[in-house]
Amino acid sequence: MIIDVVGAGSLGLLYGGKLLAAGYEVRFWTRTAEQAAKLNREGFKVIEGERIQPIPPSLIQADEIKALSRRRGHFEQLPGEWLLLMVKQTAIHDVIRELGTLNTKPLNIACFQNGIGHLEDLHLGMPHCNIWSVITTEGAKREQGRVIRAGSGETWVGKSANGSPASPTSTDQDELIHLTGLLQQAGFDCTVSNEIDKLIYRKLLINAVINPLTALWRIPNGELITKNERIVLMRQLYDEAMVIYETSGIVLDVDVWEQILSVCHSTASNTSSMLSDVLNGRQTEVQSINGQIVSMARRCGLTAPMHELLLHLIEGMQPEGVS
Repeated sequence: MIIDVVGAGSLGLLYGGKLLAAGYEVRFWTRTAEQAAKLNREGFKVIEGERIQPIPPSLIQADEIKALSRRRGHFEQLPGEWLLLMVKQTAIHDVIRELGTLNTKPLNIACFQNGIGHLEDLHLGMPHCNIWSVITTEGAKREQGRVIRAGSGETWVGKSANGSPASPTSTDQDELIHLTGLLQQAGFDCTVSNEIDKLIYRKLLINAVINPLTALWRIPNGELITKNERIVLMRQLYDEAMVIYETSGIVLDVDVWEQILSVCHSTASNTSSMLSDVLNGRQTEVQSINGQIVSMARRCGLTAPMHELLLHLIEGMQPEGVS
């Protein structure tokens, strides 16, 4: 069985590495040719506490995502059973451009992205594919040929109403069970969720409060809750978004404010993906996170001044030529 992992960042390497260790054939598709060459040449290690799992070069199949068009015939003859889409929102259209014209059987694509908006784009760009959503609290850090699992989290898979106009079928349910089984065998706490959209909007809200503030202040997640002034601003962002959610008919089952504080505690030393992008001069996902809350507000006749301010502040920090 072949599993394609598109995106070889920390989560891509964590999931791909553990699937390899479980005996599955994994193909990595990277952002650059240099990334692929390094993986093929050196392999990497998965670190979980005291346990070190080497992934030797002999097991690695890696190439840059742009090579899909050059290897079109090979991929069409041997498509993977699953494609785990691990790239950031900012690279989604590059993936659609590479995969959208391939003549294969319908691909099963599991999407791990933050924010919202990408599912609709994927469905429009690749209508022949089955699009699934994955929400995970797994954390990982990548450093010097190692990917470090920062504590075990939970992973949920399901079919979002935003990713497909059709209602889930019994075949869809079988596919979901298949994917969860693969991930469970690889060592992940994975379950099927029939309410994946609630989880998507919950994660969107958590990211919309934490990520832009850490990027602006250039602090790890835990530093957000060390000063009352920061907590006050976090709460204002939360309250503004909750009014928009309620007006939009989005109901969350749990107290997300307490979860936001808990995430700051449990990931205290983590650098958010948005802060990492700012520090490295890359395009951020702020449009897919805070920008989506601003768009939701407009659709229901409201405004989101605080989220809109953060959107413009973060976008204004991007280097010239990055959009």
